[in-house]
Amino acid sequence: MPFFGEDYMLRRYKKDVVINGYPTAGYEDIAVFLDVQTMSDDEVIESGGSRDKMMLKTFGDFPVRCSKQEEGVRSDQLFYEGRWFECMSSRQSKNTFIQHWISIFELIPASTNPGPAEAEMEGQDGFRGG
Repeated sequence: MPFFGEDYMLRRYKKDVVINGYPTAGYEDIAVFLDVQTMSDDEVIESGGSRDKMMLKTFGDFPVRCSKQEEGVRSDQLFYEGRWFECMSSRQSKNTFIQHWISIFELIPASTNPGPAEAEMEGQDGFRGG
């Protein structure tokens, strides 16, 4: 569906499993064709300093998953411009014959973002990061 899309890396988590009392989940990185648009680029002041609160809106044929705590499923994450974004909402738009998916992503704070080694791998698998 997206007319102006590109391939991006989407991290899809498997169901949580409790190991030594802590929930953990494996994941797989998959290439998805999406039209990614920035919604906002605000600075949020926190007690420890400031951080970006960047939001993305995506359009595509691929259903993106949001967290479902009762099912033990974590939100999908999108790698965009060297940073990870977590899916906050996703719905299928059925008001046109295209019936595409619209998803909203929020920037994951740098303190919980994967390290730079993962970001460097972005170009090796043919995925685009932004």
